[in-house]
Amino acid sequence: MLNVREWGTGPKTAVLIHGILSDSGCWWRVGPDLAARGYRVVAVDLPGHGRSAPMPDATVERMAEAVRLAVPAEVDLAVAHSMGSFILGAALSPDRVVHVDAPTGAGHRMPAEAWRGTYEKAKSRRTLEALAEKHPGWDAFDREAEAEAAKLFDVETAVALLVASGGVDHTPGRRGLVIRAEGSRFVPEETPGAVTIEGADHHVWYGHHDEFMAAVCDFGDQKNSPANPVDGGEQ
Repeated sequence: MLNVREWGTGPKTAVLIHGILSDSGCWWRVGPDLAARGYRVVAVDLPGHGRSAPMPDATVERMAEAVRLAVPAEVDLAVAHSMGSFILGAALSPDRVVHVDAPTGAGHRMPAEAWRGTYEKAKSRRTLEALAEKHPGWDAFDREAEAEAAKLFDVETAVALLVASGGVDHTPGRRGLVIRAEGSRFVPEETPGAVTIEGADHHVWYGHHDEFMAAVCDFGDQKNSPANPVDGGEQ
């Protein structure tokens, strides 16, 4: 069973899914803010992340099944970051979906050794000192959340997931809202319906929490209007 964090007891349900190298702690402000708006908020630690057990045979489908078992069956709003959107698309069919700077298209094909080297290096470099230098605009708690997640991150789970995803298009149906970073490597500026947070990087809400929450809540509060399909970019 996946580890989860929860905020609120409201009548609506929101599920939050992080990306690779993060964990549920990344939503430390988003979760309580959604709870204040009447949601019961459930944020998962994906396998091999945070306090969830590793998954040495990870695939999108296996991770998605783990998410389905860990969250409520009826979901009003789901927010997924980066590759977490792949998992979301395979796991849930919420009423409203927010994809945050999420890659689309077929995954890169790389051997396990190459992925392992990439993520071992990324894990070693995600320290408080390095994050403070690279992201001076983030809140101190943002940096702490990412540094702590890196300590708990299981590289082999990510390697298995990325090898299994190589060449496979797991892009979820783009029904919903896309929030992109300024100059995003993953979502083109011309993506129909996408909201760009100026000055934000890949972790869009870090350092831009108010703008991010305004976009999420405006979308989540819409009534009786289907979410518009939008196209994404390439991974």
